[in-house]
Amino acid sequence: MIQVQEVYAYIDSFAPFAGQMDFDNAGLLVGDGAGEVRRVLLALDATVDVVREAARKGCRLLVTHHPLIFHPLKALCPGDPVQETVAALVRKNIALICAHTNLDLAQGGVNDALMDRLGATVTGGLEPVGELWLGRLGELDRPMEPKAFAAHVKKALGCAAPRCVLGDRSVKRIAVCGGAGSDMLSLAARMGADAYVSADAKHHEFLEARALGLTFLDAGHFATEFPVMPVLAQRLRTAFAGRDVEFLLSSQKEPFSAR
Repeated sequence: MIQVQEVYAYIDSFAPFAGQMDFDNAGLLVGDGAGEVRRVLLALDATVDVVREAARKGCRLLVTHHPLIFHPLKALCPGDPVQETVAALVRKNIALICAHTNLDLAQGGVNDALMDRLGATVTGGLEPVGELWLGRLGELDRPMEPKAFAAHVKKALGCAAPRCVLGDRSVKRIAVCGGAGSDMLSLAARMGADAYVSADAKHHEFLEARALGLTFLDAGHFATEFPVMPVLAQRLRTAFAGRDVEFLLSSQKEPFSAR
């Protein structure tokens, strides 16, 4: 058995919460740091369904990537997803730790896990944030034609339906930013990337990619960030080996379906 604050301290040791970006709200958002847990559930998002899953599995701590609370709550009433989820956590006595942009920026965090899932070797960062880097640059073992690279990304990430622009050259050097990083597309091109993988792209960004001759894949927010969750789970298992605690991955899936 371990305490909630021990999990917080371990995550803080390699992805400092103090280093989160200004808009963020990562940290211990619900519960008592001194609370004791035997089972911990990891998920990308805290939702009512995920809280129910945690309760069903006997987990007294939920660790997610996305913060549940971004803005001050004025009520805890039915009908609002955030309020309902917070109420469910409190009702079921489940603590919540969220590791968001601190995990995006960390070595071994979201973007390193994404690069690893794509089979690329990290060669550098994409955009500096203080002493850390948002996004990653890397290289594939062998060049791939744009269409083959798009198929590779879809398979590697389990994307439902990635939106893509196929560039005018083979893909060897790639850039990635898990989640909503499509606004760094032109930066990826300036850094010499043949392809850029991110999510939440707007129409004009696809036009920009086409004009630049860059292969660009909007592989989805969930698919580009989820690869870090099994990595984080394994790190926690190793860190707390022999402590009579289990770290479980949620069965949460991509929130939309392709038709």
